[in-house]
Amino acid sequence: MSLYQEFWFMYFCRLIMRVKSSFLVFVFLVALVIEATSQCSMCRLMAESSYQGGSEIGRGINDGISYIMGIPYLLLLIGGYVLFKKNMSK
Repeated sequence: MSLYQEFWFMYFCRLIMRVKSSFLVFVFLVALVIEATSQCSMCRLMAESSYQGGSEIGRGINDGISYIMGIPYLLLLIGGYVLFKKNMSK
């Protein structure tokens, strides 16, 4: 195999790997959105029906959603602070 052919072979292999990984990421994100949408409607329906029945389940669900939503931001803030302090000490 000549150097020219080897170059194009490697280029083609890398292109296939990029397309393959991009496609897998796309499929994963689509599946995630589909799952999140179905869960959201189920939670909303349960919260609305419990609220109309006089139960506090809906409020608990809202508190749980707020907790789950806040944890990643808290972890990012802590990680950013640690990295900032680590880089400032050098």
